[in-house]
This record gives sequence, C-alpha cells and structure tokens, in this order.
Amino acid sequence: MNPEHHRYEIGQRIRNFRLSNNLTQAQLAENLDVSTNYISEIENGKKGMSQDTLCNLCDKYQLSADFLLFGKCEQDLSKQSLFQLLSSIPADLIPVVIEYLEAALKIKKLDGFV
Repeated sequence: MNPEHHRYEIGQRIRNFRLSNNLTQAQLAENLDVSTNYISEIENGKKGMSQDTLCNLCDKYQLSADFLLFGKCEQDLSKQSLFQLLSSIPADLIPVVIEYLEAALKIKKLDGFV
C-alpha cells in the first residue's frame, strides 16, 4: 500500500471516530492542542500525524494505536474505558442497558460462546 493511501485510511478512521463521538474538527483540535487545519489535513490524508499527536489522541480517548494505524484489530475496551462509557449513560436508561446486556449474554450462552 502506498503511503498516501495509508495516510488517507488513517485519516478516515480518525474522522469516523470523531463523528461517532459528535466532535467537530475544532473540538478535537482543541483537545489535542493542534490546529483545526491540521486535523482536516490528517483526515483528508494530506498530512501524516505526528507521534506526539497520535499518543495524545490514543491517551485522551482510550483508542488503540493499532486500530488507528492499521485498522486490523478491534479497539480494546479496557475496564476503565468500559466504566467511562457506562458512567455516561443517563440514570433513566441504566435499567434498559442492564436488560439489554443480560439478554445479549443469554443469547451468547445459547450459541455456546460464553
């Protein structure tokens, strides 16, 4: 794979992450202490991301560098990131989430995966 295509794919994974987390380029740039233009150039594959920015992005958002760089592995949901996700759920939705998780576990047990 040529370097330009690789940069573009990395940029698309970052863009998809940003959009799925309802972040603007300006918000992501501010959180990473870089310019909005820099984020735009990364997302469009025009520039590669610096090692410092990559480390900062992975650290602040609990992202896998392997996933961002190569897209071949699942993002690791550590206990801390799972806790952060669950703690962001509104109180009135917690019973629904618990019910959903219990149902998913039952299905997996029936399929022999758990």
